[in-house]
Amino acid sequence: MSNVPAWFILLAAAAPLALALLLGVRSWRPIVLRAVPLAALPALGMGVWGPVGAKAGLPWLVQHTVLELDAVGRVFLGFTSVLWFVSGWYARGYLAKDPDRARFFLFFLLAMAGNFNVILAGDVPTFYAAFAMMGLASAGLVFHRGDAEAAQAGRIYLVLAMVGEVLVLTGLLFLVVAGGTTQIAELHRGEFSRPALLLLLAGFGIKAGALTLHFWLPLAHPAAPVPASAVLSGAMIKAGLLGWIRFLPLGEVAIPGCGYTLISAGLGAAFLGTFVGVVQTNAKTVLAYSSISQMGIIMTGLGIGAVRPEAWPAIQTAVLVYATHHALAKGALFLGVGRAHAARTRWQRIEVRVGLLLPALALAGAPFTSGALAKTAMKVNLVFLPEGWALALGLLLPLAAAGTTLKMARFLWLIWPQPVHAAEAAAPGLRAPWMVLVSATLVGVWLLPGALEVLPLKLSPEKLWDAMWPLLLGAALAALGAWLRRWLSRDPSHWLPAGDLGVLIERLLARLPLGAPIEARSHGEHESDPDESSAQKASRWSMRLKRAGEELVRIEAHLRSWPVAGALWLLLMALLIGLLAASNH
Repeated sequence: MSNVPAWFILLAAAAPLALALLLGVRSWRPIVLRAVPLAALPALGMGVWGPVGAKAGLPWLVQHTVLELDAVGRVFLGFTSVLWFVSGWYARGYLAKDPDRARFFLFFLLAMAGNFNVILAGDVPTFYAAFAMMGLASAGLVFHRGDAEAAQAGRIYLVLAMVGEVLVLTGLLFLVVAGGTTQIAELHRGEFSRPALLLLLAGFGIKAGALTLHFWLPLAHPAAPVPASAVLSGAMIKAGLLGWIRFLPLGEVAIPGCGYTLISAGLGAAFLGTFVGVVQTNAKTVLAYSSISQMGIIMTGLGIGAVRPEAWPAIQTAVLVYATHHALAKGALFLGVGRAHAARTRWQRIEVRVGLLLPALALAGAPFTSGALAKTAMKVNLVFLPEGWALALGLLLPLAAAGTTLKMARFLWLIWPQPVHAAEAAAPGLRAPWMVLVSATLVGVWLLPGALEVLPLKLSPEKLWDAMWPLLLGAALAALGAWLRRWLSRDPSHWLPAGDLGVLIERLLARLPLGAPIEARSHGEHESDPDESSAQKASRWSMRLKRAGEELVRIEAHLRSWPVAGALWLLLMALLIGLLAASNH
């Protein structure tokens, strides 16, 4: 497959969007619902067999619009398409009895299309349009269940997603103006806009779950259906990482301030995810905090690359290996949650426990797993840092690995004893896709370019011990925690709730006296009474704000109804396509 036709790249980018549009045709809906997993196959074909440099232009859509496959995009497209294919396959069974499954799959397909186009985009307008579509569509996955928990998680996710998109858009505008081009590959050329740097660090940091911007993750994952959680944590969270790789001048110019900030924030996220994650009582919440920790470790790799641009090719290989390892293992664990609930017989429970244990050991970095390979590849690059930083990371990264073991022990403890859920136990088709993803976790990372070159580094007795002692330390801490838990009369998650910083902010806002009651005013009292005290004026404005808030809630409830939301979504997409087409003239 040395010469890939342009239409095949277009098919990889457009297949999910085409199926999403066909869902609107009622007579086609049953066929489309069965074909959802197939929408990821063209992208999977590009990720496995597509040659680096394959390109397709779209001059009729927007000036200089390009879809292309580079070396980084090929790796991202590979593990991302695997996750979307398996999760779509899994979702057909998981949501077989859900009356709103058509709505779920609409947002699922739109988010898939956005995710693939983020990876394939060769120009800034296409990248941003795909990034925004992915973010908005994935909000529909979080809202899907429709209960109070999903509503709270969806609101927080949607607010942060929109803030992130504004920051990303503004940062990209700075880049385009400074670089004089919309082509991503030609933006930097050794120069960089500092405002763009700050905006893109924060904007993509929200999607990547960076420290202080992470709190949407542990709220969104428990609220979303299991297959949605798998792609949110395994695939879409990596869009922030891809944005940093695409738009930061990594390998071109040294930006030590940015580099040390990424290293510090990454280490902070790695340990915060452990401290808060191990006290949670929901297995999916523990996995969400694990994602925060793992993305923090990947951020340290980016930080090293920002400090030492000449070492970026080697560091980028380590980052791609780690991202692939985390995506596959975390997707397998999330899908395993639904499979664990559906296990009824003794042999099914044994199968589920083995299937959960394998990716959990991989995330913990056990010897001869993809996690050990990823962690070795990352630690090799510590030699590029100044001695003090290298020494600190050489100590802290293994401790972070011990924290991962602790979280995996907590997750397994929570998920094994759970009873059968009748609705999930009856769901067909969960076993096969889950086993495919568990198998991909075992072998997928070893197929990456450069992965086998790291293998000799992890076979020496010293390296095997380096991989083992964090695992043993984490297991010992888990046993100690289980013993100490007997002496605690109150659930520790009361002090460290899921959503941590976001919940704190929400509680503080709830204490503001915006809804304070006021005394009824007489009909004869003029609204602009000059003798009215400042306290009365403040109270009157408070009541107006409260009434405005109630009206907004009523409007929001109307807009969230399926016919209105669907019409608004289609109108928004039509306007976006129209604007892109108009910019060509």
